[in-house]
Amino acid sequence: MKLLLLSHLCISIPAAAQDEVVIGLDTRDGKLMYEAWCARCHGDDGKGPAEGIVLETPVPDFSDCSFTSREPRKDWQAVIMHGGPARGLSMTMPSWGEALSLEQADAIIGHIKTFCSESGWPEGELNFRRAQVTGKAFPENEVLIIPTFTAAGSRSSSTKLAYESRIGKTGQWEIALPFAQGPASSGLGDIELAGKYTFHQSVSSLSIASVGVEVVVPSGSESKGLGDGIWKLAPFLAAAKGFGRSFLQSSIKLEHPLHSGQHTELFYNVAWTLPLTNEKKGFHPAIEFNGLTTFNESTTLFVTPQLYYAISRKGHIAISLGAQIPVTGPKPFDYKIVSFLLWEYADGGLWW
Repeated sequence: MKLLLLSHLCISIPAAAQDEVVIGLDTRDGKLMYEAWCARCHGDDGKGPAEGIVLETPVPDFSDCSFTSREPRKDWQAVIMHGGPARGLSMTMPSWGEALSLEQADAIIGHIKTFCSESGWPEGELNFRRAQVTGKAFPENEVLIIPTFTAAGSRSSSTKLAYESRIGKTGQWEIALPFAQGPASSGLGDIELAGKYTFHQSVSSLSIASVGVEVVVPSGSESKGLGDGIWKLAPFLAAAKGFGRSFLQSSIKLEHPLHSGQHTELFYNVAWTLPLTNEKKGFHPAIEFNGLTTFNESTTLFVTPQLYYAISRKGHIAISLGAQIPVTGPKPFDYKIVSFLLWEYADGGLWW
């Protein structure tokens, strides 16, 4: 998410003029307030500064629906009320908290949202924090490095590199490259390709749901412990719902091997997250309950406590660490350390 918002508002209105503008405006009229406060730097159409205005830092294009939809209103509010640095943006975006009320800021945001001429883009309020295992319903532009350490009869580790990219309003495609390091051999495992489509979204109920399919390509070698070495087809569903500050995510995936003699597996997950901050940067503890049913064989249930930490003020760089522990059924391992490093590349670079 190239984060949000108002990289700048116009900073050249003198204090006396600011008071005059606020007093003379209906706080419900976001259009009038935007034209009085913001249009000189952001343009009447939201596409850039007015003619003759030169800015050191380019401003975002508010008509870009991908940009204006992917962050929640609270982050737009933070930038308007507290300035660009509140969300890791330019210092030239001033703070308007002493001149504007939250109601006025919300009215301005409402008008900015109208510059996106297409409906149907999932809103940022539905962009919940990623869990370790549970699939995410919101379509994303992300790169993930996913290291895993497994303690079983023999210890092994693997690292998965995943790239996700949005397609239009509600689509996403993904490729994941797993690299395994075992006691006997190391190398590339079975490549995963996936597509996802968001079919339900509701800001009023804070709910979102997606459907998709994953294809596992037999690029690894079962004999070397590098994947199963067979084609698999895995349709899945992912859904999430917010409850005030906390939110619940769930996913279910049916993995069917396209090879006789192999068992179909059902994966199902529920994750509950309670953020400890309203800021982008900070800690977001969560707990997951995971299940694996191998048809005609057995079911194993797991619990996965974890801690997500957003490193940057934009929130676009984050790490997460957890432990997956089998609690019932056959135990495929004693425990598994699960983690990821996340980069939402549409919001900025790795270092800013």
